[in-house]
Amino acid sequence: MKFTIPSRNPFSRLLTVLLGIVILFWSGIEDQDVITVTALGLLLSILAVMLGLMSRLGGRTLGAAALLKLAALAGSAAAALSSTMTVLLMLFKDLRHGHVYPDYPPPLMLGILERLPLWSLAGGLAGLGLGFLALWTAGLRRRRLADAGDIRSAD
Repeated sequence: MKFTIPSRNPFSRLLTVLLGIVILFWSGIEDQDVITVTALGLLLSILAVMLGLMSRLGGRTLGAAALLKLAALAGSAAAALSSTMTVLLMLFKDLRHGHVYPDYPPPLMLGILERLPLWSLAGGLAGLGLGFLALWTAGLRRRRLADAGDIRSAD
């Protein structure tokens, strides 16, 4: 079973611009919700890992074992990066607003960084699950093409 990693495309550039606009808008409002900043940090890290993989490995075809290893590694990297990105977004907002009492105090930022190992493990397992899902859907596509009699276009 083989899987081809997509190359960078205009859609990935559009996602980058849209996320930048959302972060810029979010940083201007008075919001102290931890869930929002964590979700933005996760989206930012997933986008960064996705763009990195697309630029380095785009267009390459991987076998099942290589895909599962890459998916687990990418998931772990995205989750670890999400902890760091969340803290950087918190710091960016605190510095941008310049309040006497920050929106996100330092103990909260340290609490997010303390979760980095657990988030990395969870991200690796989630990436592994997504890798299995990608292989399963590729197998379904191949089977559907074989039933239609055009097995050549599946490879």
